[in-house]
Amino acid sequence: MATTTPAERHIESASDQSREVARIAAFSDGVFAIAITLLALQLDVPSGINVDVWAELGGLQSSFVSFAISFAVIGSYWVAHHRLFSVVERYDRRLIWLNLLSLFFIVLMPFTTSLVGEHGNVAVSVVIYAVSIALAGFANTGLAAYALVGHRLCSPSVDEQRTKYYISRGLVIGLVFLASLVLLPLGTSVVEFSWLSLIVIQRVVRWRYARPGEV
Repeated sequence: MATTTPAERHIESASDQSREVARIAAFSDGVFAIAITLLALQLDVPSGINVDVWAELGGLQSSFVSFAISFAVIGSYWVAHHRLFSVVERYDRRLIWLNLLSLFFIVLMPFTTSLVGEHGNVAVSVVIYAVSIALAGFANTGLAAYALVGHRLCSPSVDEQRTKYYISRGLVIGLVFLASLVLLPLGTSVVEFSWLSLIVIQRVVRWRYARPGEV
């Protein structure tokens, strides 16, 4: 009866781990794709006879703005998630649950986007939207930190600078949206406008930590 050597068993185990990590990544990609698709379904198409299309579209301005912001945020989270799982080589139960927690807030985003699109002038809507995105960022940060710090589940080739980059990507998004609530006494429009600062802040983070050509 043929027996396997320790080296062969190690290779088989590594292959099993790799397949399971790929399954987690594939499931997550599907969730991100559905969430982005659901964002577009929140936009109402003007209907009726002799409807003034331009006027109706103008009334959807806040919905389009919230859609664009959420699309950019979900896209950024997906890129970060994709990059993270490109270096994750192993998995455990805690990684799975942290990943599900991160996806929970992604799936919630179409609802909060619709909420702020319909009631963007109401403070509680803006607070719910900003907090939900912030929690998604912190969950993504926790996922990256758990997998990368100390090379717990990733390749030894992942250096400290790359680890800091992967962790900081989700963190800055969360901090920007959470900090924006300080401006709430100035009005909901000011809070929403402050979210654009994320474009500059993420460029700074990329300049500080990312390698050339890294998204």
